[in-house]
Amino acid sequence: MSRARTEDFLRQETLKMARILLPSLESEAVTSAHRRTGLSFLSPNMLNVLFAERQELETQRRELEGQPEFQMSPAEARRTAQEELGRIQEYQEALGSVVQQCRAHPRFQSLLETGYGTSRYSTPFWRYSFYLDRWAAQELCASTGKKDFPTLLEEYQSAEDSLQTLQSRSQRLSSAKASPREEWELRGRQLEQLQASQLSPLQTRIQLALLKGGEVWQTLKSTQPSVDFVRMMGSIDRLRDQLEDFRGRR
Repeated sequence: MSRARTEDFLRQETLKMARILLPSLESEAVTSAHRRTGLSFLSPNMLNVLFAERQELETQRRELEGQPEFQMSPAEARRTAQEELGRIQEYQEALGSVVQQCRAHPRFQSLLETGYGTSRYSTPFWRYSFYLDRWAAQELCASTGKKDFPTLLEEYQSAEDSLQTLQSRSQRLSSAKASPREEWELRGRQLEQLQASQLSPLQTRIQLALLKGGEVWQTLKSTQPSVDFVRMMGSIDRLRDQLEDFRGRR
């Protein structure tokens, strides 16, 4: 066998072994490869940054799985989203009435800031602003049909919080270009592509370490490999010895 063919066989065998040692980027596979080779670049600390994007995609998939629409077909999810948008609009109109009435009053913002109707309000009764506040509160209660300002304030704050939640939900539904199921499948394809792009370079780095032999080779031998793996190691050892013979003849 020529030197070139021996080198080619050695590269093939070490790459095959690297792929056996690290068949995927699942945590168990990476942990096993690190334990069997002792290679520092396979340690969890070294791979945390590499896997950050992957972990983000996996998190997004789990969040999508938790959405009620995930179990629906894309067509059903889109129809449900449109129906929900219609209901949200109705809720916003109903809740927006009291909020708009309050905000339209020129003194309402001042009442909020001073805490009128709450324990925070500290304006003494001898100040003219105290009476302005009381008149404003009475006007607002009369226009909204509430019995007192604390009741109005509680309904206003509840309506405002609900409107913010509804607005956030409405924006998400309106901006969604695909159903949760379609988004989940897309993230899955992105995850597969990312894993493939990350796996191959790591396998190549393992192959290069195997070609050098030395410490990584001794670590592999100490992990009680299977019979088939021992045979493969023997084959690589023989190819490496043949290359040494070729080099010695020069």
